[in-house]
Amino acid sequence: MASILIVDDDQAQLTILQRILKREGYTVEIVEDSKAALENLEKQMFDLVISDMWMSSRFEGRDLLREIKRTDPDLPVLIMTAYAELNDAVNLVAHEGAFYYLEKPIQIDVLKREVKHALQTRGALGEPEAVNDDSTPEIQIDEIIGESEQMQELFKKMARILHRGVTQVLITGETGSGKSLVARALHKNGLRKDKPFIAVNCGAIPDTLIESELFGHEKGAFTDAAQQKKGLFEVANEGILFLDEIGDLPIQTQSKLLHVLEERNIRRVGGTQSIKVDVCVIAATNKDLIQAVRDGAFRDDLYFRLNVIPLHVPPLREHPEDIPMLVNYLIDKFSNEYAEALPKQVTPQAMSALRRYEWPGNIRQLENYLRRIFVLSENEVIDKDELPPEILDTSLPTTDVEFDIPEEGVSLEEIIKEYVYSALARSNGNQIQAAKLLGISRRKLQHRMQKYELQSQDFKTEL
Repeated sequence: MASILIVDDDQAQLTILQRILKREGYTVEIVEDSKAALENLEKQMFDLVISDMWMSSRFEGRDLLREIKRTDPDLPVLIMTAYAELNDAVNLVAHEGAFYYLEKPIQIDVLKREVKHALQTRGALGEPEAVNDDSTPEIQIDEIIGESEQMQELFKKMARILHRGVTQVLITGETGSGKSLVARALHKNGLRKDKPFIAVNCGAIPDTLIESELFGHEKGAFTDAAQQKKGLFEVANEGILFLDEIGDLPIQTQSKLLHVLEERNIRRVGGTQSIKVDVCVIAATNKDLIQAVRDGAFRDDLYFRLNVIPLHVPPLREHPEDIPMLVNYLIDKFSNEYAEALPKQVTPQAMSALRRYEWPGNIRQLENYLRRIFVLSENEVIDKDELPPEILDTSLPTTDVEFDIPEEGVSLEEIIKEYVYSALARSNGNQIQAAKLLGISRRKLQHRMQKYELQSQDFKTEL
């Protein structure tokens, strides 16, 4: 049975809230000031604290929150606030770790909903496994590699999420840092691992289609709606919906997503029936959502609803000590993918250069570079001379050449041909530039072009 501590200097409100939450089956303790609250927190364990914003002392509610976050960072705190204090409450949620805010006069259905959400993050509504935060979590991470302090902290947070059955996560990090890998690892190791994992890039779907994609549509809902279609929330029911690049979601769709997150039901476009969905939503973004809120491009209430459990994936330049491990992992991966390729080793000089480079494209850029070198090199050892020139001279612009590799895989010869084709296309048929992009000699490029029947003039575009 979940236990809740309520802190407010309004005795009448304390009594009302206690009565409501007891009827919901919770154990509820009430106190009238922060000092008594801290004394209770020292004596017994609580799963949730609900505190008034202002009490007898002007900053007492804020100070209580800070003390709770210092001693028990995972204990959720709901802040009660009047409309005039709303901006202060929002700041507590955004910057100081409050779970969410309850605006006075408090609506009973909102109170019940927010209490349930908060307790779910604590794992208090189920029977989560105990996690020893002082040990390295034993979870299958797959392609997420790292022994640095930053990565170990990420793994520990992932372990807490997995063991507590959290149903809402916001992953932040730069492009190429591995946010989608984190989302897939949470699915593979979580309670929903045998259920669907549906990923959608919110920025890749036209604004006119995004609602239909997420929520579905009824036959005849619009011109091209020839038949009923289930949305991704329905397809992902009981599983995980990964909303990548959530910062690109159109503002008009954000309010509907907020409704789904709060009520856990959807309504198809053109439909009248509400459909219950049980979906764990993992959102990811490379944008500063706080700034997007200030700019009016992202709803503040949706941000706070998504940011229940934040996970930050550090950029590669902040943990360069993990690069040797990543390089060895990727080399092994390529060796398994291309059985006919020579096994490769990286010289200490090349590894040193890889560690010094800042990797603006993060792990994705590192993988693209290594794959290209691995495929095109005819040597068993990757030396510094085979690295792209910008890695050795950071004043040069990036010359990353990449292409999409289908899930069913392609042969090594097709990979090489695609790299040559991509380099020629990017260089407008200029062989010297294309050879530089590929890190090979012009003569070797010409040999490849002859083999694949490629002509420079085929890639020239008229100005």
